[in-house]
Amino acid sequence: MKKFAWVAGSAMLLAACGGSQDVRVPVALENLVLPSSAPWLQVDQQAKEVEVRGLDQSITLIPAPPVSEVLQARLRHALQPVYFTDLVVHCEQVFTEMRVDTDATPSKVTLELSTRCTVNARGLVSSHAYHVQPSLPAPAGGDYAKVFASLLATGADDIAAQLRADVQASAVQR
Repeated sequence: MKKFAWVAGSAMLLAACGGSQDVRVPVALENLVLPSSAPWLQVDQQAKEVEVRGLDQSITLIPAPPVSEVLQARLRHALQPVYFTDLVVHCEQVFTEMRVDTDATPSKVTLELSTRCTVNARGLVSSHAYHVQPSLPAPAGGDYAKVFASLLATGADDIAAQLRADVQASAVQR
């Protein structure tokens, strides 16, 4: 009898609190991983879930493969054409966050994507922080996984363009 009272009390407490649940959404990102062999460019691998902030309901995106792996693949693909002997690029501190601005008209979703990369170009070492914030209109059906994939591709390509310019500049300095 005590067990029943405990379960009933817990259910009423959850109902009084709104009973909101964390919605976990898997996000397939295999199609964003472009083939490239550039072992001279590494991004620290980390598995990280991405929360969608700014909503009444808690939504957590579970990217597979992880964001850092997608970023590494897209950076390798974009920088392969500018490779020169003795170039080594190492990126770390990958940060990803997604926010929904429901006050904007129309509502929009913004992805914050940042990383810090160290470029060793024939002994000349430099370090740069890269930060992008691509955005799109909020999806009418709430398909945040699809929007996330699109924003991640755009953001990773924007960082790749910035990094590519820094790599090319370092090649000129030598």
